[in-house]
Amino acid sequence: MYGYTTFHEGLMNNLIRSVRAGVSSHAYIFEGDAGLGIQSSAKLFAAALTCVNKSNAPCGSCPSCIQAGADTNPDIIYVEKPKDRKTIGVEPIRTVNDDAAVRPFSSARKVYIINEGDILTAEAQNALLKTLEEPPEYAVFIIIVENSSVLLPTVLSRSVLIHFPPVPDSIIEKYVTEKYPDELYRLPFLKKYCEGIPGMIDSIIADENFESLRSASLEKLSKLLSSDKIDAYAVQRFLDENKDEAEKIIDFWISYLRDILAFQMYAEGSVINVDKTDLLRTMSSKFEPKLVVTGINELLTAKKMLARFVNLKALSLRAALKIRV
Repeated sequence: MYGYTTFHEGLMNNLIRSVRAGVSSHAYIFEGDAGLGIQSSAKLFAAALTCVNKSNAPCGSCPSCIQAGADTNPDIIYVEKPKDRKTIGVEPIRTVNDDAAVRPFSSARKVYIINEGDILTAEAQNALLKTLEEPPEYAVFIIIVENSSVLLPTVLSRSVLIHFPPVPDSIIEKYVTEKYPDELYRLPFLKKYCEGIPGMIDSIIADENFESLRSASLEKLSKLLSSDKIDAYAVQRFLDENKDEAEKIIDFWISYLRDILAFQMYAEGSVINVDKTDLLRTMSSKFEPKLVVTGINELLTAKKMLARFVNLKALSLRAALKIRV
């Protein structure tokens, strides 16, 4: 779309029409899962906002549009997390505030794209709020977040919230067909597993070990549900041997257990791992639904513990033992 990758053409057309009509806001929150191309959509919107030909923005041919496409437009400023930090603190935002006081270089608008807005500290948000409350007439802020609830209510109230939902299967099919024609045999699984997030497809196809690890995880699933403590230690060893992929393995197990539960509840249409149905159907008759539900809950707990940097060996053994308590 206008040379930018976006999976939400209808939504972006509405925003572009508002620019052409001269009714755009001074602050937007672009909310949606990583992998939906939201940053590219923000760049498209910024190109429209800074385009010289307002009635046809983004025209794609004016100097501003050409520079926007090359990420060299001086009136489109990107705010990123410092490489040595886990959050976006107050200093980068103070720099933004100071810069916003300077008029655009060559465009009617000056656009600030704040990526990973979820990690803006409260202090940084309060600093930004000072500019949002009395913004220069030419300044537009686009804050990209996965979950807008992490932002302060005062920031939310001064911004237009634009939600980018997961895309329908038809767009996923088109994406895989056009970009990965050799992977069409995996399309049924990819549609289910990626749940409308095209970026997940890119990650899966780029990962040469994805399928082998996924299959190995399924092989270990019976041991995870086993009442034998020796099997619990086998699960621990498997995770330890693949510690860099521990979160991915846990996600595999959760999806397998949910599929087993789907078979047990006669809801085969909701199965995610459609290429593993024979084995999962067999396993669904082997384990009690209560055990499967316990397994899902314990793995979800383990995932949260992993995010808090709890020792991997300890949490994997805990999960394997508690599932069969």
